[in-house]
Amino acid sequence: MTSGGWRYAAASVIGTSHQNSPGGECQDAHALGYLEHSSAFVGVVSDGAGSASQSQRGSRVACDFVLGNIAGAPQGLIFEEQLALDTLQGLRQELQLLADDSGCSIREFACTLLVAIICPHRAVFWQIGDGAMCFREREDDRYKYAFWPEKGDYANVTYFVTDPNARENLDFDVADAEIAELGMFSDGLERLALDFAIGEAHAGFFNGLFPHLRALPEGQCDELSLQISNFLGSDRVNQRTDDDKTLILASRML
Repeated sequence: MTSGGWRYAAASVIGTSHQNSPGGECQDAHALGYLEHSSAFVGVVSDGAGSASQSQRGSRVACDFVLGNIAGAPQGLIFEEQLALDTLQGLRQELQLLADDSGCSIREFACTLLVAIICPHRAVFWQIGDGAMCFREREDDRYKYAFWPEKGDYANVTYFVTDPNARENLDFDVADAEIAELGMFSDGLERLALDFAIGEAHAGFFNGLFPHLRALPEGQCDELSLQISNFLGSDRVNQRTDDDKTLILASRML
C-alpha cells in the first residue's frame, strides 16, 4: 500500500497529574493514516475532559469513528463542510448510545476534536475545542496554525463534541496549498508548541522534531512513535506541563 510520500508518527502519553491520581488513565487519543483512494493523509486528535468520568472512552471512540467516517466518504465530499457536520452528528449519536448503555449523561464522554485531511494540493481542517494543528507549506520555512486553541468563558474550559451547541463551535477551513509538514497536538503541548506572546507557532519546537522524520522510509514510523512517546513522557516536558499529551507528526517529500 502506498503512503503518498508521507512519513508519520504519533503518541499519546499520560500526564503526571493523572499518573498521581487513583486509577488514572490517559484521556488523550489519536488516529492517523493514509487514504489511498483520496490521496489524503488524515490525522485525528481528541482530548477527553478531565471532569468527565468516561472521557477516555469518548476520546478513543471519537478518533476511531471520525477516521472511519472520512475513510468511507466519497472523494468529492472530502472538502465539504457538510462532511464535517455529518461526521460530528454521527459521532454524537455514537456517544449518546454509549451513554445510554452506561446509564449516564453524554457529558461524561466529553472530548475535543482536531481533524486534518491533507491532499496533494489542498487541505481541510476541523476543530472543536483546544489543542492545535500547525503546518508548513512547500518552499516556506514558517509553521502556521489552522485555528488558535478555542477556550470557553472561563480559564481551563473549552468546547467539546458533546456540548449541545457543538455544531456552532465547529471550526472549519479549507486551504488551497501544498502542505509539506503537519503537527497536531492536544492542549497539553500548547505552551511548548505555540508562542502565546506573539500568537504564532513556535518554530523552534517543530524545527527540533521534523528532521527526525524527513529521512525515514514512507509510511507509519513505529520507532519514531516510540521516541515521541519517550519525549512526551520525559522530565523535560513534564516540567512544563502535567497534562496528558498527544503529538502527531507527518512529513512528505514534494
